[in-house]
Amino acid sequence: MTTIEMEDVMDEITYWSSAIVCYVLGSNPPYSLMNGFCNRIWGKRGLDKVSMVGRGLFLVRFNSAEQCNKVLTGDPQFFEYKPPITKQWEPDMDLYKENVETIPIWIRLPNLELKYWGSTCLHKLGDSIGTILKVDHITLNKERLTYVRLLIEVGLEEEVPDHIWFVNEKGIQMKQAVEYEWRPNLCTNCKRYGHPAEKCNKQKGAPKPIWKPKPGLPQHKEQVMEQIKHQLATPRKEVSEQKQEFTSIQGRKAKSASKSIPVTPIQNSFAALLSESEGEEDKDDDQEGEEEQIEHGEQGVTLPTHHG
Repeated sequence: MTTIEMEDVMDEITYWSSAIVCYVLGSNPPYSLMNGFCNRIWGKRGLDKVSMVGRGLFLVRFNSAEQCNKVLTGDPQFFEYKPPITKQWEPDMDLYKENVETIPIWIRLPNLELKYWGSTCLHKLGDSIGTILKVDHITLNKERLTYVRLLIEVGLEEEVPDHIWFVNEKGIQMKQAVEYEWRPNLCTNCKRYGHPAEKCNKQKGAPKPIWKPKPGLPQHKEQVMEQIKHQLATPRKEVSEQKQEFTSIQGRKAKSASKSIPVTPIQNSFAALLSESEGEEDKDDDQEGEEEQIEHGEQGVTLPTHHG
């Protein structure tokens, strides 16, 4: 029997000591999506590589143990409103055993009166559901007044309420609705979180989708083959033998090509001015002709002058 000493595994333990185990609760994203997600949120925090261990299970390694610790203790990130579960990798840990007790989720308190938007009131309202971790910066800056957004840590096995009750400053009981961007509901059919059993696609007795052909399309393979054989057996006509037929458009008459287009006479409205100045133009033309002959005669070229 071969014996493995601590020295044999020390290099690998040192290599993965700055890695975290990461998976998305209620989802099994492929490697390409998870790799892009990790590089987007941790790319500037010393991310070295993302390795796939199994279906939906990943090891994310950082360049140093300090950078890895900052990611583990930093603000929680979300993958499509679902919280990725991150744990420090340990040499003897079981990667496939899920041991999660609490998770962070975002909640919304719609139409909350503005007088309850103070830090003290928000923490009291959030603590009635779970442990408040963070208030959305848009809520703190009062940039969106339609709802309050809080990050709450709740138990994974606990049922979260749809509304909460509180007593206001006048002693009146008030009812406040609660909305969840994602709920940690455990499905009893597929044993996954994120949806109830009645909405599970894998529940027993659920009708399976039945393929129905579109009207006008052949339903069987034999009919398709018969149509192909019929098209191949039908001889094609030559283009020269085909008669070109023209169908007249309803409501319009075909125009004849031999029909002549009437010519519209054009009359110069300044003809009267032209008749009065004909004598003067003749004199000017004679003078211009002589000048042109003299001008071009110096270069040895005489250009005839045309008028009219």
